[in-house]
Amino acid sequence: MAKATYVQQGTAIDYTPAAAVDAGDVIVQRELIGIAKLDIAASALGALATEGVFDLAKTTSAVFATGQAVYWDATNEEATPEPSGNTFFGPAVAASAAAATTVRAKLVQDLGGDEELPAAMQGLTFEDVEDDKTLDIQDVGKVMNVTVDAKTITLPAVAAGLRFVIRCGAADGTVGVAVSPNANDKIMGADLAGVDNKDRLLLKATAVLGDYIVLTYGGATGWLVEAESGTWSAEA
Repeated sequence: MAKATYVQQGTAIDYTPAAAVDAGDVIVQRELIGIAKLDIAASALGALATEGVFDLAKTTSAVFATGQAVYWDATNEEATPEPSGNTFFGPAVAASAAAATTVRAKLVQDLGGDEELPAAMQGLTFEDVEDDKTLDIQDVGKVMNVTVDAKTITLPAVAAGLRFVIRCGAADGTVGVAVSPNANDKIMGADLAGVDNKDRLLLKATAVLGDYIVLTYGGATGWLVEAESGTWSAEA
């Protein structure tokens, strides 16, 4: 008996919706994403495109560079650069400015889950941060996704087993972040002097969406920078 029988090329798949959908609707089924090629009546057999390049309605003011990851926000029915709570669609194939109403992206099926995220963030829960925040043990296993400018993330007293991930979660050049240790703790790492009570800074002018820092227990004297992306600097 054949172990597999050819069915179709896979550039489109059959789809029977419970409720009517319109041509161009984006349909998300767990990690599978498709675009309705034509109107499909409720309970009628139709087809979803699972490959191709599409112009997607996008989040107001969102900016995309060519090659940047595009996610689909099924709640608001629009493309966004933010992975938190959204489904990976594919890379942008052309730049899209803030004033543009669409972004052109290539649909890519990503059944692996979150491989498009840096390794430091895979499998973690995103929590949007809009105010100053003091971290504690309940924030281990999360990504602190800072979405509002000039916020300070304060670290707890250093302790074994703690690991924190802080990320710039807003458009390029719009959000600066200060990561602040306790008075007697240092932030240590390659080419860092490791001075007590000196912040690690991501300046607004050079911040890029997705910049991040990962801090882990570095011994009794402070925190160790496990990984870092973007232009971070030490407080003078």
